[in-house]
Formats: sequence, structure tokens, C-alpha cells
Amino acid sequence: MFISMQGNWTISVKSISASFPQRFKVSSADTGNGIYDAAVGMKPVQVTGEQWTIAILNDPGTGFQLSETRLKTPILQGGEYRFDIESNDAGGDQDFNDLILTCSTPALIDDFIIYGHVTLYSGDCLFNPCYRNWLVIDTYPQLIKLLDIPHLKEIIKQYYPERIPPLRITPNPPDPAPDFTPMMIHLVEESQIPPPKANIFQRRSEAVSPKKGEEKNEMALSHFSFQKQVTVASQSFSENIRPVVTSERIQVAKIIDQIRWHCTTEPGKQITLNFEEYDRTTSELAGGNYTGLGNRTTLGSAVTDSNGNYIFRFKQTFSELINEILQDVGAGENVFVQWLPDIIVKIKDTFHPSVTLFESAPYYNVAHLKRIDFCLPASLIPVTDSLCFNGNMVGSLGNIFIGGSQNTSGSFSVAALDRNGYNNHLHADGVITVHNAMAGFGVDCACWSGTVDVKGCLFNLQRKKGDPIVRYYTIRFMKPGGSWQYVNETYLHPRFSKRFIPHYHGDMVGPFPTDLHVDGGPLQHVPAYINIQARTFFDGEDWEFTNLDRYMQLQTGIYENGNPGTVYFRIDGYDEQGKPVPGATDLIALFINNKPLNFGLGSIEFTDPSIEYIACGLYRMTSAQMNTPLEIQFKASDAWGFIDHYTLTIGKCPNSISLDITSPPSLIGTVTNGILAHGENAGNTDAHSPSCPGYRGTLQDFATSGYVNVIVQPSASEGGWLRPEESYVVVSGSLVAVKRETNGYNSGYSCAYCYYHTFSFAIERKA
Repeated sequence: MFISMQGNWTISVKSISASFPQRFKVSSADTGNGIYDAAVGMKPVQVTGEQWTIAILNDPGTGFQLSETRLKTPILQGGEYRFDIESNDAGGDQDFNDLILTCSTPALIDDFIIYGHVTLYSGDCLFNPCYRNWLVIDTYPQLIKLLDIPHLKEIIKQYYPERIPPLRITPNPPDPAPDFTPMMIHLVEESQIPPPKANIFQRRSEAVSPKKGEEKNEMALSHFSFQKQVTVASQSFSENIRPVVTSERIQVAKIIDQIRWHCTTEPGKQITLNFEEYDRTTSELAGGNYTGLGNRTTLGSAVTDSNGNYIFRFKQTFSELINEILQDVGAGENVFVQWLPDIIVKIKDTFHPSVTLFESAPYYNVAHLKRIDFCLPASLIPVTDSLCFNGNMVGSLGNIFIGGSQNTSGSFSVAALDRNGYNNHLHADGVITVHNAMAGFGVDCACWSGTVDVKGCLFNLQRKKGDPIVRYYTIRFMKPGGSWQYVNETYLHPRFSKRFIPHYHGDMVGPFPTDLHVDGGPLQHVPAYINIQARTFFDGEDWEFTNLDRYMQLQTGIYENGNPGTVYFRIDGYDEQGKPVPGATDLIALFINNKPLNFGLGSIEFTDPSIEYIACGLYRMTSAQMNTPLEIQFKASDAWGFIDHYTLTIGKCPNSISLDITSPPSLIGTVTNGILAHGENAGNTDAHSPSCPGYRGTLQDFATSGYVNVIVQPSASEGGWLRPEESYVVVSGSLVAVKRETNGYNSGYSCAYCYYHTFSFAIERKA
């Protein structure tokens, strides 16, 4: 299986104890992608990227296949975070020492690593069994059952009176359960939420020298010394909530001890965990109960291994010299404050990622290296149930139905490649428009990125006796002007009879070296996949029914190979003798673009170099300097035309400001709403003629792939950056952009903060 990774890591071979050849594969990274033959003492592989995967493979003599993998506990050692990935190959033993990789990365002050085990609980489990010292109610059915226990009902009503449902006659059929925010009742402390905490660090006067071969990193944890941990805010328990007294806690604890044994648990294998940082509300900061109404910041995702273990890494910004908690720090000391975040985990609908199926209660004040074990209600973990019936060989890509006529001739003509149907439109160049509501999102003129599920019909349930059966299939890819190459990605699918085998994640579907008459020619030894649809419906083999129509997961970065553009994919079916099956060919195009936008803010400075700059973004201006122009550099472009929009804004506090833009010529004018530049192409739609013309952002608007220089100064009515009655102001701004991209499941657009930069500075009147 694949291990999900975040950030930059160094991959080293720790040991090999196997007779089979061993490899590891890095995918979806910014740098370091590839397949590496494992050898003890080999040069470590440096991998960079926001989110990527690593897999271990072994060759038992039939071709390389995925090994079982498991994660070991991460540690902080010698200024580095380190953990091992152990693997078990196709041999007869189960020792997980065939190939062991060590992943290491410098420990940085803004790095957090959380790890642990995921458990699925079921049965008559009336609350979350994982939280110590808390009564945590995860679901609405749990709440209803707990309210039947008189003493617990009084406790719940005390803290969450607004959550007690009114008495009414249950309709038949019953209404669906409402969206549910977890409820938390602390059974040990009077304060319902522990106070926020922060770590205080001081930069060392002499930084520790990096190891040989390592680059100096100013954020390295070794450059700082831990001073102390402080409570950020004092808490006073809300007068409206009576704390649980000791006798009540004991009684509740006894009830919980009796109920806990009715829970059954199992490892949460191969589950995608979506992490968010939770910002407490004012009432929560005051010690009140958890409401779930605080702001969230998306941190990323991780996938559990075959044992239900996970490791997740994220970064958090730190603050300098926060007065409320640094009153006792001497003036001039070089200190940094690192807030300890509150973490929530979410489980999302596989087919509708914008839909949250389950959200955990928070885990408070998470340290830099912290173990968190999650318990999730098994009833809410997504289960898919899709099956093809008499459809095209390419019937859908992710959640996007692909209509039109199957390209049985394998033609490159526009007419054959253009797949317009089911209210979706896959263009001949591979650009996709999604309007079908069943996708769960809509977008016009997007590119493909990430991992794409290919689904379709490889077995006709209404076949006549004597009709040929597709026993094998191949997938080939090619860029325009290139030559066909075989898709060689490992694909697995589980057998139903093996569902209770520990550490089992599926049988090989392929690729297997197979002799086939490719394109009707002489036999060739090529990588092919077995058709498990035919093996299920014709041979009666017990391949898991769920996702039986999916026959490949394309890691699009492999086929893009760093150069965005159209990639053709051809699927061919062969019978038992390796001969092509008539009509068992389909060919589509995907426009793949995993490249990030050419995006960012450049220098932001006043044109008068004599303006006094103090520090920490503070400028002092004389009256004569109050109208000095400000130059802002920005860029937001995509050479392949998948920008949705970009916006550059500026504002002033405490009062707004009217600004005159003097450059570039296309933006000259007066701005009162704070928007200095905004770009979009309203005509970049499927219905436009020509369809999907694209939009390249600032490259299109200003004819440059570099920075655009915007020069602004206060309008005459303002009297300068500071009005006569102002002595101090803060100027701030932001640049945001959105890219149209999909893997068949997302929103069709890049994430909310993927492309979001800000700036700010202060101006003080100089006497």
C-alpha cells in the first residue's frame, strides 16, 4: 500500500532481509519522484512536496507488486524527526523486515508531527471510547440513547440544554438524523476546556552548526532553546453552567465503565484522515463547553496503514513578542512564541469530498510531537457501491460520468475524442467540464491533477453465448507526437473471502507480464491486468463487489512528467488466447496539469528610500513624505490557461483609504473599495464559442510571466497615508488566486488557501 507523506523528507534504506528484489516508489512529489532499486548503503533520496506518497514493492518472480507496509513510531533524535517504514513481501514469512526504510527530516520550530492509531468502534457503543476523562458523544443516535439514562440526561442537559430534542411522535418513516457536532463533558475538571497554551523559545546566540551535507535552516529547532510553557489566557467558569461535583463524576464514571464493554472495535485501515486546526470561540476560551462554532484552518490529510496507524506532519506560524504572555521577558530578548494548536479530524464522503461524514471533537494543546489515537464510529465510514452495466469502457473518471460514444476505433480525430454526454463534457484535448449534479460539484474548463479513478464496463452481463470475453486488458499512454507506452502502475482489489485476514489489502489485478497480440499483431510480452469483472460475473470468483467497475487509479503526475498538456490513454481488451476482443477498445484524452500557479507577492516598498524604516514593518514619515507612492509587485498566472481568477487588495486601519493607481496603464484610476487588480475570464465556459478558451491570469492581462508592478498613492482628498487626525495606521493587503483542476472528486477548484499571500506594515507620523 501507499504511505501518505507531507513536506520534505530524506528516504534511506535501513536494512534488507529478503531474497526477492526490493524497490520503493515515490509519487506526486515536487522533486524526488521515481522508482528506486533498494540497496543497503545507497544514496539517500531527497523528496520535497506538500503532499506525496511512497510505496514499497517486491518481485517474487512474476513482476513487481506492492508489499505490505506498516509505520513505526516517530522520534526526535539528533535534531531530526525520524520514523521507519517496515515491509512484508510476497514470501512465506510475516516478519515485516524485508525492506525497512528510514524517513528523516530536520526538526523545525514550526513543525508539528502527530501520529497514532485509528480504531473503528461499533455495537452498542453510546459514546466515544477513546477519550480519557471525557464523556464525548459523537453521533445523534448516541445522544438519544444516553438521554434514556436519567442521571446522564441531567448531566447532558446541564451543559447542553439547547441540544436536548423536543418530545414528539416519531414519524414513519423517521426523519433523517440532523448534522451533528460532537458534545464534550469533562468529568475531572470544572473548566470544560483546558486553557490554551504556548511554548516560548529563545534563539540561541550561537546557532548549532549543521551536519555535513546539510543546508543551514534558520528555523531548525536546534537554533532555539525552550524557555517555558505558559497559559495564554486565564479562565473563569461560566456562571450559567454548574460544574459537575465530585459525587456526580463518580456516578457518571461508574455508568461509563459499565457501558464501555458493549463496544466492539477494529483497526481503521486505509482511511483518509482530514486534519483541521480549531480556533476556540470566546465562550470556549472562557472555559465553557465545546460548541464547534470556532473557525477552522485546513492542515492536510493522511491515510492510515494496514494496521490503522498514521503519521501526519503540518506547520504552524509563530508570533513574536506577544505582550499578554511575555510580560516577564526581558526587553530585547530574541524570543518566539509557538501556540499549541487544537486539532480536529474529519472523514469525508469519497464521492462528494465537500460533504463531511464525521467530525471528531477537538484534541487540545497538541505538542510538537504528539500521539493521538482516534476512535471513529464505524457506521459513518464511507462505503461505496458502484457497478457498471452495459456502459462504455471509460464510463466515469472519479465521480464524473463520461458519456458520448466509446472510441472503439482508437481514433485521434476530434469527433472521436470529444465525449459530450451525461451533462458533462470531456473535450478532445482532455479539458473537462462538469455539470452533472451527481458529481457533487460543478466546473467549466478544468484540467486534471492528482489521482484519477478510471471506471467502466469490461464485461457485458447481457452477452450472448459464444461472445468473446475480455480476460486481460492493457492501458497505454502517449503525448501528442510521442509513442505509446504501457501504464505499469500496480493495481489491487480485495477478495471477499479474505476480508478477515490481518493486514490484507487486496490481491494483485496487475500488471502481469502477459503474451498478447497487441493491435492484432504477433505475440508480445507486455504488462497487462486481469479482468476481475469477468472473473466475478462469469467465473464466480468472489472479488469484492464494491468498486468492481474501477480498473485503474492513474497517478497523473507520472504521465505529465513535469510538462502539462494533453495525454492520450488507450484501453484494449484481450481474450484467453491473447487476441483483441472486437469492440473492446476505448481511447480518451486528459489534459493533465499538476504544476502550481506562477503565483506570489514580490517586493512591497515605498519609492522614496529616505523614508525611515524602524523594524517589524514600521515606517515613520514626515509630512512631506505622506504622499510617497507605494510599489507592489505581484503575479498570478498559468501558462496553460487554468486560472479561474485572481484578486489583489489593500486596506488601511483604522480608517479606509482612497488610492490613485498610477501604473500600469491598464489599471490607472482611483480605487475606493480596496481592490487594486482583479482578473477573470467570464467567457471561459463550455458554452462559449470557441469552447473553453482558457485564462492565463496576469500573463494574459499584462503580457508578462514575471511580476506586475502596481504603483499607488493616496488620493488628493486623503491628504496622505495618514490623515491630519491620524498618528498611526496599519496598511495590509492580500493576493489570492484559484486554479480550475479536478481529480474527479474535489470541488473542481484549488483549495481555498492554496494560493493566498498577505502583507502588512505600519506607518507612524514623524515629528
